[in-house]
Amino acid sequence: MTAYRFTADFTKFNATATQYHGENGLVLADIAKLAYETEDVIKQAINTWGLNKFTFFEGPITSTEAFIAGNDATIIVAFKGTQSPKDFLTDAEFELANTPYGKVHDGFYKALTEVWEDMFKTIESFKDNNQTVWFCGHSLGAALATLAAAEYVLVKHKTINGLYTIGQPRTGNDVFANNFDAKLKDKSFRYINNADIVTRNPVPGLILKYRHIGVPLYIDGDGVLLDSISLGKKTIDIITSMLKGILKSHNLEDLEDHKSENYVKLIFNNSSSIFWVKTNAK
Repeated sequence: MTAYRFTADFTKFNATATQYHGENGLVLADIAKLAYETEDVIKQAINTWGLNKFTFFEGPITSTEAFIAGNDATIIVAFKGTQSPKDFLTDAEFELANTPYGKVHDGFYKALTEVWEDMFKTIESFKDNNQTVWFCGHSLGAALATLAAAEYVLVKHKTINGLYTIGQPRTGNDVFANNFDAKLKDKSFRYINNADIVTRNPVPGLILKYRHIGVPLYIDGDGVLLDSISLGKKTIDIITSMLKGILKSHNLEDLEDHKSENYVKLIFNNSSSIFWVKTNAK
C-alpha cells in the first residue's frame, strides 16, 4: 500500500475560522484529492494528521464514495468525484429533482441520498466536543459536498464552518442557489482553475436555470488566485489556455485544468494569499 503524501500542513488548519482561510482551503482541497484513494490509504493518511475518528461510505447503486474524519476539534466530510471531465460530461444526467431547498441535479441528488442519512448520523456521533464541521470535494464530489451542506444546514438545521470545493459543476437551479446562499454563501468557497470545463457545466438555460452557489475564487492563467475577474480576462485566459494545450500536446488545456492534483498545487502556491472575499461575486 503506497502512502499518500499531503501537500497541505494540517497544523495550519484553523478549526474555528468562519471566513475565507487560505490554509484551510489547501487542507480541504488536499482531502478532496485524497478521496480518490482506497479506504485503507485514506485511513492511514488522515491518521498521520491526528484525525482518529473515521468512517468510510459507499452507496450500493451509484457507488457514491465518501468519508468522514475527525478529532476533538474538527469534523471533515469529503466526497469522491470524477477525475475525467470527459466522463462527467458523457455520463451526467442534467434533469432537475425537487428538494426542500429548490431543484437540483437529479443524478447528484440520487447519489447523495444513498449515503446521506448514515453520514449525518456519523457526524452527530463524532460531534462529542462541539467540533466544527467542514465539507469538501472535487468535481462530482464538490457537487455532492454542496448538497450535503444544504441538507445539513437547511434541512437538519445544523451549523457548519465552511464548504470548500474544487472543480465544481453547477448543482441546482436559481431557487436552490438563492436558498443556499441566503444561509451559506459567506462560508462556501468554490475554486475555479482557469479553463476548467466542468465548472462551466451544466450550461444554464431558459428551462433548467442552473446557477452556481457560494463565492467563486478564480485561479487565472498565470496561476494567481483572484476573488473577482472581468469577463474579458476570463475569456482571454480560457482561449489562451486551450490554444496552449492544443499546441503542446493536442489536448484541450481545460481537461488538465480540471485535475485535482493541479488544483492542489495552485492552491498551495496561493495559500498564504490574504484578501477580503467579495461575497456578492457572481
